[in-house]
Amino acid sequence: MRAPVPPRTLRLLSRVATASDHNRRIARLQQISRLPRPPPCETPAGSADLFPVAALGRHDDSLSRHPELRSPGGILRGLDYCGTVTFALTGCVTAAQSGLDLFGCCMVGAVTALGGGTIRDAVFLARRPFWVQETEYIWMALGTAFATFFCFPRVIEWKEEARAASLTAGAAECDVQYDAVDKILDSLDSVGLAAFAVIGAQNGIRAGTSMVISGICGVSTATFGGMTRDVLCGSPVRIVHSNAEVYAVPALVGATVYLAMKRGGRSPALRIGSALLLCVGSRYLAIRNDVKLHTWDTKRDGLGVAVRK
Repeated sequence: MRAPVPPRTLRLLSRVATASDHNRRIARLQQISRLPRPPPCETPAGSADLFPVAALGRHDDSLSRHPELRSPGGILRGLDYCGTVTFALTGCVTAAQSGLDLFGCCMVGAVTALGGGTIRDAVFLARRPFWVQETEYIWMALGTAFATFFCFPRVIEWKEEARAASLTAGAAECDVQYDAVDKILDSLDSVGLAAFAVIGAQNGIRAGTSMVISGICGVSTATFGGMTRDVLCGSPVRIVHSNAEVYAVPALVGATVYLAMKRGGRSPALRIGSALLLCVGSRYLAIRNDVKLHTWDTKRDGLGVAVRK
C-alpha cells in the first residue's frame, strides 16, 4: 500500500503544472505573432483619392450612434429620427387617403420612412438593411404610422373647421389651403429630406464607393421611400412628375455639397451644416415659388405617344 502524498508536495506539483501551462501559452502566442499578417482590405480604385477617410474602411466619426447635442453627428442623428417620424406620418396619411386599411397604412408608413435606406443598402451597397441592427427605426416608423391612423382624422377635422372660419372672415383661398399644419409638415419633411441625403452620402463613403455612387446613395435614401409609397398607393411618383414642386433636386444639392466639402477636407460641423442648410433652403424656395422641372406639353403640341388599344 502506497503512502499518501503530503499536501505540501501536491501544492508544489500544482504550481509546476500551472507554470508549465503558462509557458506553453506564451510560446504559442509567440508563434502566432511570427505568422505573416494578411494584407489590408482594399478599397475601390479611386475612392481613397476622392475620400481619404474611405481608405480607413468603415470608420467615419461624422455620425454618432444616438442623438446628442454635443457633436454635429449627434445632432444629425436626431434630425434623422425626426425625418423617420415625419416620413412615416406622411406615408400613413397618403395611404389612408388612398383607401388602405390599418395594416396597409402601417406598412406604407414604414416603407416611406425606411424604404430609401433599405434600397440603398440592398441595391447599391450590397449589404443588410440598416434597420436589422438599428431596430429602433422599425418601432419609430410603425408606432408613428399606427398613432397617425387614429389621430390624424382629428387634425383633418380641425383643419376643415379652421378653413371654414378663415373663409368666413374673408381670408384668401390660397392662404386657407396652405395652413399652419401644412407648413409644419413641410418644414419637418424638408429637415428629414436633408438629413437622409447627408446620411446616405455618408454611407456611400463608408462603403468606399466613388463620389457619383455616394451621391446616388444620398438621393435614394432621401427619396426612394416616397417613390415606393406612391407605387403602393397607385399615385404618380412624385420625384419624376411635375404635378408638385421639385423634391429630388434639393436632396441632390444636399448630398453634392456634403461630398464636395468632404473631399475638400472640411470639418464635420461645416460640411453637415452647409449640406443641411442648402438642402432645406432650396426646398423652401421650391415650395415658396412653386418651382417645377419642365415637361412636354403633350396636349397642346401633340407630342404624346399614341397607345394602341
